[in-house]
Amino acid sequence: MSKMLTLMASASILLAISASASMTIFNGYAYVSDTTAGVGSTWYDLNGSAQPQDFQGSDLGNFETSLWLGGQTGLWQDEGGVASAMLHYSISGDATASGSISYSFESYSAPNDQWGTDINGANLSEGSLDLIATHSLGNGSYNLSVWVQGVANGGGNAWDNNGGSNHTATFEVVPEPAVMGLVLVFGGSMLFIRRMFQM
Repeated sequence: MSKMLTLMASASILLAISASASMTIFNGYAYVSDTTAGVGSTWYDLNGSAQPQDFQGSDLGNFETSLWLGGQTGLWQDEGGVASAMLHYSISGDATASGSISYSFESYSAPNDQWGTDINGANLSEGSLDLIATHSLGNGSYNLSVWVQGVANGGGNAWDNNGGSNHTATFEVVPEPAVMGLVLVFGGSMLFIRRMFQM
């Protein structure tokens, strides 16, 4: 009898652990913007499929002073609820940097949570970061890898990480047109002065 009770107690503990760790992550998207958080954004699919382009393998474009990164994800937790969600990133190329963006809770529609910046226009400043300003990225070519982590209240994790290889895209940081104009004017002036002295 005591062996049976011990076995039943062990089984119920295992069921509780597996329930707390059972989490699914879905409908993941990332956005970039060169203006401000959530404004003028271009959205990309991570593990979602509603956007016209995938983040994986994309050329995100040229950015001068700002490169806002954000996103949203859906999480389903079988009992216990969702504790947190975050977008991790890694930058390589002409400089290296890494970090995480904590997503804010957005909405709940049983049994699913939505976290991050709402693709439909809510929570515009939530869960976003200006990568150029934060990491003082200079002009150059970069790779940007992103992956999303959901954490259950019971401690389980779910990942949107492209099968473990992360979602990777490229971007360029370029000089502002005004700066380029000053460089050209200064360079032209120097050539003119040099030529005057040679005459």
